[in-house]
Amino acid sequence: MAQVLTEERTNTFHSFFESWLVEQDHYLEELVSASKRRRVHHPSAADDDDTVLRQKIARVIDHYEQYYRAKSTCAKTDALPMFNPPWRSSLEDAFLWIGGWRPTMAFHLLYSKSGLQLQDKLADLLQGLAAGDLADLSPAQVNQINDLQRATVREEKEISEKLAKQQEKVADTSMVELSNAVTEAMRNPAAAAAVDDGGDGRVAAALAPKEVGLAE
Repeated sequence: MAQVLTEERTNTFHSFFESWLVEQDHYLEELVSASKRRRVHHPSAADDDDTVLRQKIARVIDHYEQYYRAKSTCAKTDALPMFNPPWRSSLEDAFLWIGGWRPTMAFHLLYSKSGLQLQDKLADLLQGLAAGDLADLSPAQVNQINDLQRATVREEKEISEKLAKQQEKVADTSMVELSNAVTEAMRNPAAAAAVDDGGDGRVAAALAPKEVGLAE
């Protein structure tokens, strides 16, 4: 029964995630289109274009927040599927960090992209022309990004340390006792019967606090 409920919750989140991706692609396309329109419009229309851009950026951010709220809700009900989403490919699994993408990866992508664009538009920038992309970032904006990156690195480290502590609990007393009981059951039929009688309850009791810790 518990396995059926877990599968239902996982499928529910998977359905949400698929719909979320479709909406996200749509919002990003609108954002890119609005950004392109801003670059070709007359400077007198810049304020109106900026207002539209801010609205679309806010919607994309809110959409990401919606994803994490939904994921948090599902994790509080059953955390384990969130750490190993069954719909992910093997390649995606290799790059997962606590069931998702590592937050600091966004900064690496930003710096890589801005570096390429800066190199590509360097001649225009030296002539005082706007690049119309990340190469136009001001020193103040770059400093804000650096500050946000440092804060994100600190929080990411704290979360990684919390996860490590949860993983260490696999070797705590309750798990060792359970492992010994299972090993003995494999060797001794009489012990196997005893484990079968109360095995599910012991496993649930041993894993429950660990699942709570992972959900947190």
